[in-house]
Amino acid sequence: MVRRSSPTLRNRELGALLKGYREARDLTAAQVAKDVGLPAATISRLENASRTSPRSGPPHVRALCSYYGLDAHTTERLVQMAKEGSQPGWWQRYNLESPLATYVDLESAAVAIDNFEATLIPGLLQTSEYAREVISPVRLHFSADQLDRTVESRIQRQRILTGENPLLFHAVIDEAALHRTVGNNSIMREQLSNIRRLATELPNVTVQILPFSVGANPGNDGGFSVLNFAEKMLPPVIYAEGQLGQIFEDDPDEVNRVKEIFAGLAGLALDGDQSLGMIDKLVRTLT
Repeated sequence: MVRRSSPTLRNRELGALLKGYREARDLTAAQVAKDVGLPAATISRLENASRTSPRSGPPHVRALCSYYGLDAHTTERLVQMAKEGSQPGWWQRYNLESPLATYVDLESAAVAIDNFEATLIPGLLQTSEYAREVISPVRLHFSADQLDRTVESRIQRQRILTGENPLLFHAVIDEAALHRTVGNNSIMREQLSNIRRLATELPNVTVQILPFSVGANPGNDGGFSVLNFAEKMLPPVIYAEGQLGQIFEDDPDEVNRVKEIFAGLAGLALDGDQSLGMIDKLVRTLT
């Protein structure tokens, strides 16, 4: 799997390595901070993948590498990670709210995403008109400019589905999302046609519909995404959002549990051809 650039991912990788070097030497963060002459909070931020400034991050990492006795090659690799981790991502020009910005950062670095949606079309498959209708009711405080920027950023995110080393995207969508009229029939017709086009033209995109006939199912608690990365040392991340905010989870037990839920939903859903057939049938009704 091919590695993509992401400040958040580089910081997670760097933090895991620094923590590993410290623990391998049976040192506490407080001991390291005292010996190196850095605040304990700095050690904590580096190990917990918090973004650092381009000026302070690399020198602090170099000091820690020297303290741990790492060779020159390893030191330069970790310093480069610190530099990459302090760089702004393309999405920052859109001034996205913090949790969304973190998700977009991770999404841009993922090599595969499994996404279940119970009520709406997945963001990576949305048209701009559909996205605007979805975003505006839940972001009533947004100015017209903020709404425009958020919609534009959502469309820009979809670039990871095309081009070199595209994201492997597997979406399981509850049938309810297809029937919910977002905006008007014209918007829905364009939206459903867009799903069909992407699922047909892009071999890296898989779309399955979970039909009403399934009844109660493991997805009744709501939508979620499982983000997988090329780096073996970095665990997958579960992302879910709701009225009370966004959740990021990388605990192995929780990740495995949610992966099993997604596999179960995919097993209950229509296969690709049947799903496209359902979409085609609905498109014909939207006159």
